[in-house]
Amino acid sequence: MYLLDIWGSLFFKVLAIACSFILLPMMLHYLGGATFGVWVAIFSVVSWVVFFDLGFGSGLRNKLSESLSKDDLQESSILISTAYGSMGLLSLFLYALFICANFFIDWQAVFSTNVVSQYELQWSMAVLAFLFLLNFTLLIVLQVLHASKKTFLTVAHQFLANFFALVAVFLAKTLIAPSLFVICLLYGISQVVTTVYISFIFYRKNFSLVPNLRSFSVNRIKLIAFLGGQFFIIQLAVLVIFSTDKIIIIKLFGPAALTEYELVFKAYSAILIISTLFLTPLWSRYTHAAAEEDYSWMRGALRRSHWVCAILFIPSMILYFFGADIVFLWAGYRIESGSSLFLAMSIFVLVRVWSDIYAYFLNGVGVLKVQMWLAVVQAVINIPLSVAVAKIYGVSGVIYGSTLTLSLSAILLPLCVYWYLKNKKNLSS
Repeated sequence: MYLLDIWGSLFFKVLAIACSFILLPMMLHYLGGATFGVWVAIFSVVSWVVFFDLGFGSGLRNKLSESLSKDDLQESSILISTAYGSMGLLSLFLYALFICANFFIDWQAVFSTNVVSQYELQWSMAVLAFLFLLNFTLLIVLQVLHASKKTFLTVAHQFLANFFALVAVFLAKTLIAPSLFVICLLYGISQVVTTVYISFIFYRKNFSLVPNLRSFSVNRIKLIAFLGGQFFIIQLAVLVIFSTDKIIIIKLFGPAALTEYELVFKAYSAILIISTLFLTPLWSRYTHAAAEEDYSWMRGALRRSHWVCAILFIPSMILYFFGADIVFLWAGYRIESGSSLFLAMSIFVLVRVWSDIYAYFLNGVGVLKVQMWLAVVQAVINIPLSVAVAKIYGVSGVIYGSTLTLSLSAILLPLCVYWYLKNKKNLSS
């Protein structure tokens, strides 16, 4: 079942990436360069909504994995219904706040543009925010899929979302004059349609888990939110760690340096994708194994994870030695073959893969306090550390700064896993 999850995820991930590579230039050609830039900015702003779930999705994933491992379908239904109801109410509240502010904000000033009228920007933001928040609630199904050990369907969701968006943009490009509002409307609808379709596929075969108002429980909100709150702090801290490098680079070294960084990072991102495909299904499986006290399986899964990390050392070394040629063949952009960026990125990616092995384990078993406080410390020190090292080593120094920050996880998280398994062994003996 686990191998089926991985191969299914890999299949749909390849299709999703292919669709996204076709979709981007099609949207660019339809909207034109200036308006496309506005779309990217709008999409980035609206996408931040996923961080307003306060970690509720991750909390649900763990609690639901526990109830499903015990075949407690009644409790599972209550958890799912409570999650949908809570996210629905939160979405309504957020949209009410947004609508109150939307028509008073000068969006042309926010996005530094006059190629799109204020009127179109206001309605584009209104419709895209509505559809994203609607989808925000419906996306609870992805956490249900993870907890049900059907991770490959979450990747299938990503593929279908890209595919439906591709079809919608193609039709718009063929039939409708260039319009930012049309893109916002069609893209948002494609996301909602995809989530509804995946939900239909899952709940049709798992009718006992279908959410309903009668199963909504205020007590379960507290149960999920307590665990979810810790996930939320970790998510925000991780966001700071992994989203500030680009800002630091463009401020210190300019756009050209950021272009080189982005190309090198994109090349190495294939390694992170492979790692994620292997590790993501393990999260819920660790939760199930912990509930069943199957610690021997957990140790075996960790050993297999180490092998994956060792295997991924090979492509990282290939990119280190031949990365400049690979980037040139792929993007037509020449980066100096001896660039220290490749060495810095090789180290960073391997440290991240190693840390993720233990982070997914601890997430699965719900041991979050150490991660939470560690993430807060890392978020605080990452920016000043990266800036300080960048002043010595240039752009590579920014990556080294983030690597040093992440190294705290690479050292402390394995120790947490070791003590967790040792403690469980002592209790069982």
